[in-house]
Amino acid sequence: MGSFLDEEVPPVNPLSMAAIEELGRCFLQQLAPEVLGEPQPLNVLDLVDTRLPEFGIHVCPASREEIGNRDGATDPRGNDEVTILVSENVWDELELPAPRSHYARTTVGHELGHAVLHVPVLRRRLLRSDVLARTQRANLRAYEDPEWQAWAFAGAILIPSATLRMLQAQHSRVSLDLVSSTYEVSIDMAQSHLRRLKWPNHGLD
Repeated sequence: MGSFLDEEVPPVNPLSMAAIEELGRCFLQQLAPEVLGEPQPLNVLDLVDTRLPEFGIHVCPASREEIGNRDGATDPRGNDEVTILVSENVWDELELPAPRSHYARTTVGHELGHAVLHVPVLRRRLLRSDVLARTQRANLRAYEDPEWQAWAFAGAILIPSATLRMLQAQHSRVSLDLVSSTYEVSIDMAQSHLRRLKWPNHGLD
């Protein structure tokens, strides 16, 4: 079995963590400003059902025949609205209470990263060619990798830095358990995002 770094992806514009955080903040300011006011979980189900469609982003359930073995996919084609497909399992799990919804919430956040960060760029390229050039992920630095960028965006909207600082002010230490329970994300997601942010001790002590 090959490494996941053997995957081929379309090259995208380099983006720093700081730039992605700012784009995530702008996204939340428009679609879910309440989560910037205090540490709390983003209501992903409400975002999918009522808020994203107003901005031309549609998250839809898809069968395995449609989506294959993936749990999420974002279609870069078209020139107007964006369609995100998620597996039926992920769709159903969005309605479940935490922690059973953790994976589904993060999957949707990741696909929103592709929709916001990459679809506009890829659509401009598709206007010039019917085929998108692709490259090995192993040849890319993290900030050049569309998958890294999409996970970073998911973290930025699910665990906003502004409210992480509030959480830090409220508690003597920001642990992984605290981040996980506050924002309704998995321990792994909390750990990965704190590491991307270079948060002191990454919440690991």
